[in-house]
Amino acid sequence: MRSRSSWFLLVLVGCTASVRGARENEIAGILARSDDALIRSRPELVAGKYATMASSEYAYFRGSLAVYRSDWRRGLLAPSRFSLDAPLVQSLGDAHPENFGTMRAFDGTVSLEPNDFDAADRAPYLWDLRRLCAGLALAAMLANDDDQAARNETTRERGAIARAVAIGYRDAVLSAADGVPVERVTDGEGNALLTDLFRRSLRDYDERAELDALTVVTSDGRRFKRGILDESEPTNVFSDVPSSVRAALPEALARYRASLLIPTTESEFTLLDAVREFGSGVASWPKVRLALLVRGPTDAPEDDVVLELKELGDSTVSGFYPPNVYSNTVEERVLRGAHAAWSRPDADPLWGTTTLLGLPVQIKTEAEGNKTIRVARMTGESGSVATLTDLARRLGALVARIHTKNSQETSAAQAIAARIATDPEGFVEEQGEVGASYAVQVMSDRAAFQTALTDLGPLLGVSPTANDAPSPNVAALLGTPPLPTLQSSKESSP
Repeated sequence: MRSRSSWFLLVLVGCTASVRGARENEIAGILARSDDALIRSRPELVAGKYATMASSEYAYFRGSLAVYRSDWRRGLLAPSRFSLDAPLVQSLGDAHPENFGTMRAFDGTVSLEPNDFDAADRAPYLWDLRRLCAGLALAAMLANDDDQAARNETTRERGAIARAVAIGYRDAVLSAADGVPVERVTDGEGNALLTDLFRRSLRDYDERAELDALTVVTSDGRRFKRGILDESEPTNVFSDVPSSVRAALPEALARYRASLLIPTTESEFTLLDAVREFGSGVASWPKVRLALLVRGPTDAPEDDVVLELKELGDSTVSGFYPPNVYSNTVEERVLRGAHAAWSRPDADPLWGTTTLLGLPVQIKTEAEGNKTIRVARMTGESGSVATLTDLARRLGALVARIHTKNSQETSAAQAIAARIATDPEGFVEEQGEVGASYAVQVMSDRAAFQTALTDLGPLLGVSPTANDAPSPNVAALLGTPPLPTLQSSKESSP
């Protein structure tokens, strides 16, 4: 049976196809069906997601994984001579450059790692590779926003940059098949963008910059700031959590501690304060997100710890295998994906999972030192063709590591290597062409999405009813966010 929103959209599309093009209707239908449950239970939050997606081409790309899935399944990303339906590999789900950044392991060393596992799942190996090729090609088209000549150059070279992803992946897979692992990336190694990333990361880890940015010390101890934290980001807001949520947090934290790889003491996670955070992320904009302030190793406020709690949902990458084959719960899927993807399982020793008021959630370190690769920082030398090409090759190798590094991936490494080895250069050319072409499609799709959003309204034509409203406790947890405009948005952390 179709959902009510599906029936509504079918009627709506049929009535207005002459006004909007087929792609506008297609994108609206895909996103509305994918987000149907969220639209009905938290319409204001989904409206915030869609407004954020409309604000830039890269924000649209980050929020439109469901469109990529639809295009993949309908063959719009072009058939491949190198495809393998099996074995499925451990996939990031959404392997684009802004889902990689720095993390500090238990021993204090910092490395470049994937940092978003909301969509982590099992998938064919080309799923991640082509998503990353498209993401780097799109980044090349959007880099150097302060220098049109430089942007023109990186745009012209988007195909070469996408091919560099495939080269990094190809070489790492072939080496892995011979027993040579991909090394852990612990510094910029001459890449201007990554060198700056590690420099800022190490500085802010050492200074514990998140404590000054997010908290204040009062006569009662350290507490979170409230309200708008940065006037340049008016939709990023910290607000009080309801008493029912605050009461549920200690039990959630106890279950979270049990999910950690490295044992901790209960006193280290004494809850000091909690706030609801609005306006972070793109795809995760509608998800519940809390900032938690917990006691560190001592009572001194200088070693208090900030954690991020974020709601988890089903993987957008579902459908390649029957349910419960690899994971029985959302929490298990995400945590297993993180540990398998990192160069070492304790890349973030405080990354774990739990439930809060029935919602599956992850909890991880919230630190200013956790720096993410950002397209906005691809300027000057950090946005040169040479830098982006080198970055593409490195990220391609990291994805290959994820697909091949674990014992259960040995057969996958051999199978992928054998398929690539049939035509190594042809493999690179094919993936580069697909990535560059899809990046151009994304630029067009963002405009189509804006048209659909303008015509259909902030929820793409879906009309929630009173029966869709969540329970009072969940409604209080969801809250009512300040909405971004179509011109500005906060895409995530530094």
